[in-house]
Amino acid sequence: MSISEIHALLALMDDPDETVYDHVRERLLSKGKDVLPFVNDAANSGKECELFQLRLTKLQEGLQQTDIREELSSWMDGGGQNIWTGAQLVHRAVDPAWQVAESIYAFEALHKAVWLELNEELTALEQVRILNHIFFTVNQFEGVRRVPHLPSEALPTGVLKGKKGNPVGLGILYLSIAQALGIPVRGINLPNHFILAYCDDAFIGEGTAQIGQAGILFYINPYSQGTVIGPDDVLDFLSQIEVDGGDSLRQWRPAHSMEIVQRLVRNVAYSLREHGDEEKAEVMLEVFQPLLSSFENAEESSGDYPSL
Repeated sequence: MSISEIHALLALMDDPDETVYDHVRERLLSKGKDVLPFVNDAANSGKECELFQLRLTKLQEGLQQTDIREELSSWMDGGGQNIWTGAQLVHRAVDPAWQVAESIYAFEALHKAVWLELNEELTALEQVRILNHIFFTVNQFEGVRRVPHLPSEALPTGVLKGKKGNPVGLGILYLSIAQALGIPVRGINLPNHFILAYCDDAFIGEGTAQIGQAGILFYINPYSQGTVIGPDDVLDFLSQIEVDGGDSLRQWRPAHSMEIVQRLVRNVAYSLREHGDEEKAEVMLEVFQPLLSSFENAEESSGDYPSL
């Protein structure tokens, strides 16, 4: 489609004939994200027509959703290993106006701050102490639980900006930095909580799910200032929430990055619904449906939201 054709179609966006509008909208949507800059320009043209602006807004949302679906598919086809990439897609689905470049800059700054303190001679515990120092002493990140929940505190990208996060948001940000630094940390989807596990290199390198604590050196709780905890602490937590920890701890394993992003999607959708934004929650769940259907029982295993 040529530029002149795009402009001609956009000029028809305020046509009172719904049949014409539907045809124009479908033509533009079929061209995907390449049309989006022209739609944005039209929205900012200053044309004072309520119908025109409303339809352009809907078109923008549709094109952005198409863009996210394509990138999600590409991320999943590539193995979905980079958890920060997945988290960014979730934020874009929630807030199309989100400043991606600003978030990337902040992430790189946090990554560099930790990297400057690391060296090859450090033990696993020393690496975690450095992560904790940069996160909780220098940058003063903190864990929060609110009712109703805030989507920004569930989104790792929102936590990066606001310095406050729930267990999922804060934990995924911590995990993303560790992953970017090559520190062998993995996420664990406990019921009603999200913690991390420091694993040996051989375990991480296999890239496959394993049962129980094989390869886990210790656990980390980013929600509690990065406290290092052991199996007994996890058992105690599970018993407090009336989960059969005696058997289930052997089942909890480091989760794949796609499982964790799946949990993030549901957590954010739940937060949106608590704030009355049912439509946005439904749209987001629909956009991420290929991911949500990829892992059986992932919704049940996390347990920190009602069925969506």
